[in-house]
Amino acid sequence: MRKMKAFPADFIGITRYDLLEKAALYKGLKLHKGDSESCSEPFKIYTLDQKLLAILSERGIKGQNRPDCKNEIFTLVDENPQEERVNTNYWNFDLLKGANNGFDLRVIMRVKFKISVRERGIVFWPYAHGPFVSAGSQISNFRMFKALTESDKDAPEVAKELAKSNGSIVTTWTDIKHSGIRNLGDLFAEFAGANEAIKQISHVLEVFDPDPNQEFFIDETNQPKIFKVWHKQLDDYCKSLIIPH
Repeated sequence: MRKMKAFPADFIGITRYDLLEKAALYKGLKLHKGDSESCSEPFKIYTLDQKLLAILSERGIKGQNRPDCKNEIFTLVDENPQEERVNTNYWNFDLLKGANNGFDLRVIMRVKFKISVRERGIVFWPYAHGPFVSAGSQISNFRMFKALTESDKDAPEVAKELAKSNGSIVTTWTDIKHSGIRNLGDLFAEFAGANEAIKQISHVLEVFDPDPNQEFFIDETNQPKIFKVWHKQLDDYCKSLIIPH
């Protein structure tokens, strides 16, 4: 396996985690640690009572009997038309431990995060999941999230902002004081241009430091320095290939 080189002390490399954490804090959220997916800590938990279930039903998210599971599962299904390829459009809730005919009808509200070069920032997606099986459909999550948020006058401001959106909001690089930031991979693609040989070198040899294959982001003021360092390293590598007479 190719060894990853340490980021040089001369430059300040900003990690993906740093950016997501700053974006979360900007909207009053806390980034959750340890998940394979990037999301916030829970900021609201709703227990679905008859009132909330009626509100969801009015929005097309309706309960279904589950005799196939001996009625030990309660299911909510988003019966609205789907505008995407759906993995799942339903939530399963299992029985409360030690309870008679009672289900664990909690819905945990979070936000998922995604870094977007096109949006020049971090995209926030609504995430409304239960304690058992949750909908994988982004639009179904948004519908659940929107219905619960709009029923709650005390919902956090970021939840209200998401509920009023078309399904996502963006915290820009400028918002978190990183205007013009770019990742190493994009910078190296510009550096290499159409020269495929340079791109191949970066994948198989430890020529470039900082390594363009690492997931670091560089502030605009440091980008020219990165280019100068890479130019020198490429020149030194090319000179090392010259066989003396």
